[in-house]
Amino acid sequence: MAEQGSSKRQVAYKVYIADILNNRYVKEEGWLPNYIAVGDKKVSRANLLGVIVSKDTQETDVVSQNFILDDGTGRVALRFFESGADLDVGDMVTVIGRPREFGAERYVVPEVIKKVKDPRWVEFRKLELAGEKRPEQEHSQAPEELSVETEDFVDDSNPLSDIMSIIRRLDVGAGVEFSDISKESGKPNTEELVNKLLEQGDIFEVKPGRYKVLE
Repeated sequence: MAEQGSSKRQVAYKVYIADILNNRYVKEEGWLPNYIAVGDKKVSRANLLGVIVSKDTQETDVVSQNFILDDGTGRVALRFFESGADLDVGDMVTVIGRPREFGAERYVVPEVIKKVKDPRWVEFRKLELAGEKRPEQEHSQAPEELSVETEDFVDDSNPLSDIMSIIRRLDVGAGVEFSDISKESGKPNTEELVNKLLEQGDIFEVKPGRYKVLE
């Protein structure tokens, strides 16, 4: 039963950055994903809307590219473990990603980013989160009707995402052996990538050397 539950994709809740920063981060055991406790919601995947205000690239064992997202309530780092993300300072974006905590730092590992051209989306997001309804006589367009230019950016080049995809594809229920992950990946730093995913809480060891994705 636990394995069946783990295969369900978690809801990406629309929240403010302040919700990510100021609420309790809960570390779960076993199959369950870590989450931010926001009211009665367990936010293991977040849907954020904001503006990129800075970016930088760091080179250690794994190259990472960090962007700072600001939504007016706070700022949080978006952390890609690969360079080349097509984002610039000033871009307005929606982000679906997983909140993470390392030491005293909170950050988000993005799954999908969408560039948004129409600033009216900010106001609609505020209304959504406030639970407000627009009066029927209001003539502005609803979010679904907005003529919004968007550009999807999925971090397909992210080597960590590649490893997670391999594990998902090969896992028939009991996890995947490291040797199979390494063979399928073909990356010389597969062990480093697996260790990074363990550190982030995106995968875990069912038993030594056998891994599953937390979802």
